[in-house]
Amino acid sequence: MVESRPKDSGAAILEKPPERAEELLDAARAVGPIIREDAEEGERAGSVTPRVVRAMQEAGAFRMTMPRALGGIEADPVTQYEVIEAISIADGAAGWVAMIGSDAGYFAGTISHELGRELFPDPDILTCGVSTPTGTVERTEGGYRVNGRWAFASCCKHSMWFKGASILVENGQPVIGDDGLPEMRTAVLPIEEVEIVDNWHTTGLCGTGSNDIEIHDVFVPERRVVGRAMSGAKPEEPPGPLYVYWMMIMCNVAGVPMGIARRAIDEACEIANSKFAYGTKNLIRDESLLQMRLGRAETSWNAARAFVIETVDELWQTLLRGDELSLDLRSRFRQCNLHGFHVAGQVTQSMYELAGSRALYRPHPLDRAFRDAAVAGNHLLVREGGYAEIGRVLLGIDPKSFVLAG
Repeated sequence: MVESRPKDSGAAILEKPPERAEELLDAARAVGPIIREDAEEGERAGSVTPRVVRAMQEAGAFRMTMPRALGGIEADPVTQYEVIEAISIADGAAGWVAMIGSDAGYFAGTISHELGRELFPDPDILTCGVSTPTGTVERTEGGYRVNGRWAFASCCKHSMWFKGASILVENGQPVIGDDGLPEMRTAVLPIEEVEIVDNWHTTGLCGTGSNDIEIHDVFVPERRVVGRAMSGAKPEEPPGPLYVYWMMIMCNVAGVPMGIARRAIDEACEIANSKFAYGTKNLIRDESLLQMRLGRAETSWNAARAFVIETVDELWQTLLRGDELSLDLRSRFRQCNLHGFHVAGQVTQSMYELAGSRALYRPHPLDRAFRDAAVAGNHLLVREGGYAEIGRVLLGIDPKSFVLAG
């Protein structure tokens, strides 16, 4: 079994790991130099290094979403966003792993404490999972038989558990629920019981190790097959506000592309301050066109970031009050993530173009940022078609979107 902490852990990286939400951002920034140093090695290996995983564990990147009852921090969503952004400034792939790894806390917040203690005896345990139901579970004595193949299981090589969304079948046929749709379950298996298909050979986010997972007729005890992807065995008490809204899991996701874009702007500024215009003794920073493009990128980045933070905070304050989340607020939550990804992609591309030949070669950070942003922007939940859902809300039409469901 893959250990919850990499075996080559060595001495502690941080003198004092964070215990409260207010300490998380400083901790994430403190491990930034290690993440930057190992970024190229992780890209070549197709998975972030064990040292980077340990650094993020010590910084609380995975336990920040974990329920306090399981030793977690239950950090507010704005802090979560800032932590993921800070890690992504150091390396986009590490930020993606931190974001995916933090999903485990949301899962833990919807299951019983008994199951939570079994799965997460250490709140820093790293898990991977896929919420697209491309597998099946079929009831058998004492549990279920699981089969299937799941794509994009980020950070699987460092994980202890795999969570696979699946269709419930009986005699080989899907079981249809009262809503007329196939019933879903999530099976949780130790990582050594699944097959990792080494097929994550991509343009960007190479260090995320988002390989496929295959499972062939593996028995899973009933206690580890739970309801929908983010709604498991009923907890002993009502979940806290962090776990009430099932899409809250998206509160920190925009931190990845926004962190990548921030790094791209910073790298472009470094190049502008050291590169001479061709055939002259003048630094390119003195060119008015370059200054304008930098200024526009900075303005766009700040505006998109403000939209994310403002909306996520409003969502959080609404949940703290116990109020219902309006369709308008859910729509704006969707908007800020879509907008954040798209603006970050545009800013990163602009900075890559501005840098010229300096950014063409690996392992320059701008080259990696350009490729990472391109791959991140292809995620299913942030494709351009998502804007149509927003348009339907504005027109008073059924948005026909599971993402906007209450």
